[in-house]
Amino acid sequence: MTGILDVLDRVATSSAANMVGTAWRGMLNLLAPNPCSLCVWSDAVMHQLCQPCTKLLKEQAKQIFQAQDFADALPLDLVTGQPLPVFAASFYTPEMAKVLLKFKDHQRIKIAGFLRPIVYRTLHYASDTLGYSYYRVVPIPASGASMRKRGYNPVLTMLPRQLPPALNLDTGLLKTRWHLLTRAAHHGTGVQIRREQSRKKFRVSTRHTEPAEPVILIDDVLTTGATLAASARTLQAQGFDVVAAVVFSAVMPRG
Repeated sequence: MTGILDVLDRVATSSAANMVGTAWRGMLNLLAPNPCSLCVWSDAVMHQLCQPCTKLLKEQAKQIFQAQDFADALPLDLVTGQPLPVFAASFYTPEMAKVLLKFKDHQRIKIAGFLRPIVYRTLHYASDTLGYSYYRVVPIPASGASMRKRGYNPVLTMLPRQLPPALNLDTGLLKTRWHLLTRAAHHGTGVQIRREQSRKKFRVSTRHTEPAEPVILIDDVLTTGATLAASARTLQAQGFDVVAAVVFSAVMPRG
């Protein structure tokens, strides 16, 4: 049996097998083009990204950092006066912005396979840094307008299948309030408009588990911090202890 497996392994990894696989993928791309979501020119290999673009994005997301000083709308701790800690996996570079917008607004859902390991690593780093024994992870919910436009919640979709130890996911705790004529996305809105839209945007579910664990909020992009501030204040008003937030990308302040 071992001999058969060795033979199959040699055949599968041979140069001839690689040539056949390359030719097969090329033929499939001619019949059904599958361009990379970032560069567009190359064929996507995995997660709707080509290998060079995957390498570039991994390089941009290799260093986790705290981004709370980049967003002036974040809530301040009443005792220390410090803003809510926000752990980010990457800066919102032009490349990262393009990929995230394709994932959020252009139905490139398979990009989530690239995002999930990075989100897992960032959540694990945040939980270790904060030092609590356990946490409740609360994703920012999508509005009704966003769900009608996209058909899915990007924040939920980019979450890993299994969270790091001591982190419990609670997708039903935070809800969006129903509003008429709500924009589906923040893209293109100014700072003041974004703050106004975020006020009274959220509510706590009527059927929720009582406050116990410290809460980590999770969102895709940090810009002004208005969305995280509104959700944190909504939870804090109901007795929840919001200790930090995790985002995939953080926008650098201008200037």
